[in-house]
Amino acid sequence: MMSKLAMFPYYFPEEIFLEIFCKLPVKSLGKCMCVSKAWNSLIKNPYFISSHVSHQSKLRRTNDNNLFFVMTGRHEVEYSLHSDDQDFRKYAQLEYMPFDNLHSIVGACNGLLCLMDFQFSFDSIFILCNPIIRKSITLPKPCLSSLPYKISVGFGFDSAQNDYKLLKITKKGVLDKNVEVELYSLKRNCWKILAPPKYDLYSDDFMVYVNETVHWIAYERVNNEGSYSCKLLILGFDMRDDVFKEIMLPERLRNLPHQSEIYVIPYDELSSIAVIELGSLHAECDIWVMKKYGAVQTWTKMYSLGKLGTEPMPRVLGFRKNGDLMLRTYNNLRLVSRDPESHEIDYFGIQGRRTYVCNYTESLVLLDRVIDDAMTENRANYAGNANR
Repeated sequence: MMSKLAMFPYYFPEEIFLEIFCKLPVKSLGKCMCVSKAWNSLIKNPYFISSHVSHQSKLRRTNDNNLFFVMTGRHEVEYSLHSDDQDFRKYAQLEYMPFDNLHSIVGACNGLLCLMDFQFSFDSIFILCNPIIRKSITLPKPCLSSLPYKISVGFGFDSAQNDYKLLKITKKGVLDKNVEVELYSLKRNCWKILAPPKYDLYSDDFMVYVNETVHWIAYERVNNEGSYSCKLLILGFDMRDDVFKEIMLPERLRNLPHQSEIYVIPYDELSSIAVIELGSLHAECDIWVMKKYGAVQTWTKMYSLGKLGTEPMPRVLGFRKNGDLMLRTYNNLRLVSRDPESHEIDYFGIQGRRTYVCNYTESLVLLDRVIDDAMTENRANYAGNANR
């Protein structure tokens, strides 16, 4: 029976190859591919690519080699990787991005970035990009292409099928009661339309990927004897089983006061989620963490933060390995780190009107794919149209 790593050199046992090469960063693997045709073939093997992703993800969680992807800039957008150390030093400058400055980053997963651009047409254009290996693929156009009143998108991974998926939820108008849902599969390279949940979109924030599930804030209109109110909750979409699931918020957050705001971010330390509650006029901020993912009773208010000086409360972007918070200041749009207990601030000299920050794992994903944008663009037989 042929090995999973086909054409393996007889002088280099497969288990030793995996043990050694899965630990190497992508830059080192690129050099190995130039040394030997056999190594080149093996490194491009889908099984090795998956094994390398898995191993690198474990390394990121267990040691100090945690990386952040940063997009920022004023006029020209820049992309870089930074080490999660005291100085937030630059690990690499990324030069390859397939979009111009008008795109948004939906999310990152296993080294892949999902980018979206709908500036110039009624259609949302999506691209999956691995900037480390300088490779990208343009996705087929979604099934539902009208300009939405509100849109939320989430990108993640299905480990059971070794597949990357993109969930898109849209609402046509402010008075529409139902949302429309469609799902893209990289493995099948097509979209399909799904039955929508009964909940509405709270905001157009991009979804948060944790534990093979994308999460966002949703709400349900509740009729209390003729008086309507909105009940907030977290809605998730399981990428493995393609099903929606409900996660109840703490009682305090289910009915927010006027002019308050909430959103979800990952809490990587516990492989869970956190909810940021911004008070009225962004004067204060409470951070709630689900200490055991899926267990509603473990919601805990971990921190209460005040403003930095006179400007409104900065937006919380994520958590660092040491527990500090990554923030984007409100007025001068600087990227800073804040100790939530001592309130000490570290400034990184990074500033821009468009800032995106996320944890990042270098990978070889897309290396084994033969990219044919013309084929992708012309593929119009979208799966799921029959399910309308």
